[in-house]
Amino acid sequence: MNDFIGVDIAKKKFDACFLKEDGEVIQRVFDNTASGWKTFVRWIKEVTQQIPWITMESTGHHSELLAEYLVSEGFKVSVVKPVQIKYFAKVKLSRNKNDRVDAKIIAEYARLMMPRVFEPRTSTQKYIRELIQLEDTLKIQKTQLALQLSCTQSEAIKEEFETVLKTLEERLKALGKQITLEIEKDTKLARMVELITTIKGFGKLSAYRFLAYLPDLSLFKSAKQLAAFIGVTPKQKESGQYKGKTPLSKLGNARLRRVLYMPALSAKRSNEALQPFVKRLKNNGLSPKAIVCAVMRKLVHIIWGMLKNDSPFDPKLV
Repeated sequence: MNDFIGVDIAKKKFDACFLKEDGEVIQRVFDNTASGWKTFVRWIKEVTQQIPWITMESTGHHSELLAEYLVSEGFKVSVVKPVQIKYFAKVKLSRNKNDRVDAKIIAEYARLMMPRVFEPRTSTQKYIRELIQLEDTLKIQKTQLALQLSCTQSEAIKEEFETVLKTLEERLKALGKQITLEIEKDTKLARMVELITTIKGFGKLSAYRFLAYLPDLSLFKSAKQLAAFIGVTPKQKESGQYKGKTPLSKLGNARLRRVLYMPALSAKRSNEALQPFVKRLKNNGLSPKAIVCAVMRKLVHIIWGMLKNDSPFDPKLV
């Protein structure tokens, strides 16, 4: 049996709870800095001769950096969604909530649930993801400035807005070219884009964004697991005679769901191979939005098979 360490991480520090096989609990707080990470590793080696399983909540940039460092040091690491810890704490009827308590609950969750092991993203994928995030931020700013421009009456201020918008437009064009260049430089990613874009309805820009947030497929044993990770699996609401609507679970990666929406909408309308599937759902009484969600899930299954087998879209297999 493993020793487990739960980590509750924040911007400036993180609480660690070491849960031994015999039930003994040791806790300590560390600075969330490079030197704090090194101190954490030294502390682990002081309190155990084993290699413990370290688990933390997914908090974006902060958790990913620490997780990557610990993997590089040879530790087994898991990064779980905060909602998993939240409901686990409710099951345990935990009355208190603070960083020390959360770290202990995370360790107990890991010991009981054995979560998926964390695999760091490649440096290229991380760079492309950050380029896309920057591009998305600039697009939001562009939209906001365009709205302000439409409401501005002063000619001098209008000129200022137009100058800034022109600069943003030029920067967005440069970012688009840079993203394409980085994708094309990576043979594996370029091949994945080539395969995904053989699906009618899936363009290059959507493929870039999908791959920027897609984890290593080797982490998933089936297309169903990948669909669950993204959050496009159905969530049933039935009890006795009651049968409610069946929406998406939405417990997965929201960015990937947003990326999939427009390709699914396009595929629903124009992909001939998916029309029998769409027609069957319509005949079953599903709403247009529910059909788009079902197509999103269908696309995940299709992409899974294509990438696993390194083969383009085949309408016959659909």
